Amino acid sequence: MSRISRNFIIAYVVLVGLPVLGLIQVLKSGRGLAAPLSVDGTWKLQTDASPLSKSPCGNPATSFQNPLLQISQSGKALVLTLSNGAKMTTPGAIEGTKIRAAFPPSATGSNQTGCGNEGALVLTATVDPKSDPRSLVGMLSVDNCSACATVEFRGERQTAQDVKGAH
Repeated sequence: MSRISRNFIIAYVVLVGLPVLGLIQVLKSGRGLAAPLSVDGTWKLQTDASPLSKSPCGNPATSFQNPLLQISQSGKALVLTLSNGAKMTTPGAIEGTKIRAAFPPSATGSNQTGCGNEGALVLTATVDPKSDPRSLVGMLSVDNCSACATVEFRGERQTAQDVKGAH
C-alpha cells in the first residue's frame, strides 16, 4: 500500500467516519426527547371574575372578564399577554399539560399590602391536547392570599379566522 493511499484512507476515516459516528450517537441520545405541548396562539377565555373583584386583593380582576390570552412559546417557556382593554404581559411555563404564570402587581394595578407578593395574580391551567380546537381549564388566584376568592375559567384556542374577526 502506497503512502498516498494510506493518507487518503486515514483522511477519509477522520473526515467522514468520525462525523457519521457522532451523528449516530446524537440521534440515539435524542430518541427519547419529546417536544412540549404546543399552546402558542390566541385563546378566548370565559370567566366570571366578580368573586375575585370582591376579594381584598381583587382590584385587578376586572381585567380578567372574558379577555383574549395571547401565548408565545419557545420550548417550555411562555410569554402570556392578556388583552381586555389594557394589556398585561408576563412570562410563564408549560410542564406537560400544565401552564403556570403570575401577573405581577405592576401589570395588574394591585399594590395593596397583605395581598401576598403585593397582589400578584396567578394563572394555572391544564390544556386538553385531544380537543379540537384545543381547550384549557384553569384557575385565577391572588398569590398567598387566603381571604381571596379563586376564580375558574375556560379557554378555547382561536383559529386564524376567529382572531381576524375579533379586531
